[in-house]
Amino acid sequence: MEGVLIKVAAFVAIIFAGYFAGRSGSFGKRPGEVVSKIVFMFTLPCSVVHAFGSAQFTPQLLVLVPVGLACAFVPYVVAAIVSRRCERDDRVFYMLNICGFNIGCFALPYVQALFSPEMAVAVCMFDAGNAMMMTGGAYALTGLVAGTGKGPIEQPLKFVMKRLFSSLPFDAYLILIVLAVFDIQIPQQVVAFTEPIANANAFCAMLMLGLMIGFTSAGAKLKKVAIILGARALFSIAFCMLTFAFLPFDFMTKLVVCILLWAPASAMGPTFTLWCGGDEKLAGLSNGITIVEAIVVATAIVLATGVAA
Repeated sequence: MEGVLIKVAAFVAIIFAGYFAGRSGSFGKRPGEVVSKIVFMFTLPCSVVHAFGSAQFTPQLLVLVPVGLACAFVPYVVAAIVSRRCERDDRVFYMLNICGFNIGCFALPYVQALFSPEMAVAVCMFDAGNAMMMTGGAYALTGLVAGTGKGPIEQPLKFVMKRLFSSLPFDAYLILIVLAVFDIQIPQQVVAFTEPIANANAFCAMLMLGLMIGFTSAGAKLKKVAIILGARALFSIAFCMLTFAFLPFDFMTKLVVCILLWAPASAMGPTFTLWCGGDEKLAGLSNGITIVEAIVVATAIVLATGVAA
């Protein structure tokens, strides 16, 4: 447990460092946008490849791919329906920040430190489904549902496909899932090559988040953050109940899935909010609060079940 808390403390410290560095002006006017492109184009795709190449898959765990997708997609659809009469900026904020989980930077270190190596494979499978939304799917759909702010979209299917497949992490997950289904192993040379870049992903993602956080005292904006936090908590509770009721796994695997369901909001949420013309500072603030929530809940689950003993 001490090792996990030290890792989490390091992540939180990086977020604070990013926040203060961004406010100092030493990184330029829009540092979050620059770092987000580094994460999106380099560190995250390599992290995906390295995670899949380092894991040993079993066919049963492939069930977690559609589970991860559903747990990210359902809240997105609900947000899209409920927010249909909101202003475009608010709708973008709700849709892109109510769904998805930050598995790689938080949940995976937790699981790796406290559970058997086989459980890390379950995390990768769940994250594969989650990533279909959070590394491109949500970004593509939001442009279609909420518009781009630049007039009507003439070719919706082409628009979605272009946004979706221009996402390198999404492309990586799609290819790797196909390889896993056909039991094709990633060469160890590729795993070794991506390792240095993959190791930088957690740092860059947390730094990016810190650069995008913007605190506010405006009641209307804080209400929006409260809506996001409350909705995410309700979905997490409901999904945990469904996990124990219906998933065909042992108790330990179900427990790991529950930890994933309380993981922080995806680090790409503020980035996609920025790219869609929404309030990325508010998205960064709500994202940062979900990190605190995740630390408290995940630690409570571990202590209550005694797996850290």
